[in-house]
Amino acid sequence: MIEDIIITDLRDAESYAYSPTKRTYNIWISTVDEEHRSKAKRIENLLAKKNIKHFCQFFYDWSEEDNPIFKHLEKDAPTMKHIERIISFLLPYSIDDKPHNLGINCFAGISRSTAVGIIALVMSGKTPKMALDYILVIRPMAWPNLRMLRFASEILGQDLVSPVVEYKNSMEGEIIV
Repeated sequence: MIEDIIITDLRDAESYAYSPTKRTYNIWISTVDEEHRSKAKRIENLLAKKNIKHFCQFFYDWSEEDNPIFKHLEKDAPTMKHIERIISFLLPYSIDDKPHNLGINCFAGISRSTAVGIIALVMSGKTPKMALDYILVIRPMAWPNLRMLRFASEILGQDLVSPVVEYKNSMEGEIIV
C-alpha cells in the first residue's frame, strides 16, 4: 500500500535525487514535458543509485477545464494510455501489504503530480475525497489535472473527478499562488 507521499516540482525532485535524505521513498513517478526528458533521465539515474524505482511519463499539463487558452497543447496532453501506464506501475505497490513511500513530481508540483497522488491513494483504498484531502495537506497549492483524473476514473471504476471539481469550484475567486 502507498503509505506516504511527497510531491515536488522538477527542481526539488532533482535536489532530492542528488542529496541524501532522512525520508526514504522507494518509488518515484515523474510526469513532465518532453523537453525535460534529460532532467528526468538524470533523476532516474540518481534515484537508481538509491534503489528507488522511477517511472516517467512525458506529456504537457493540459486539461480542457483548466487551461482553455492553451488548447494548442492538447495534442501533447495526457492520454488514456499515459494514465494506464501510471496505474500499471502503481498497482503492485498499492495492493502490496508492505508500506511503500511514493515521491511524485511534475514541472511545478501542482497539477499532474497531485493528480497522480490522488490516483495512488485511491488505488491504496482511500476514497477520492480522502485522497484529495490528504493531497491538500501535503501540497496546499494543489490543482489536480482533471483530464488525468477522468481517465483514471474510467480505468478504476470510481469517480475521482467530482471531489476535485467541488474543491476547485469552492476556490473560485481565490488567488492560487
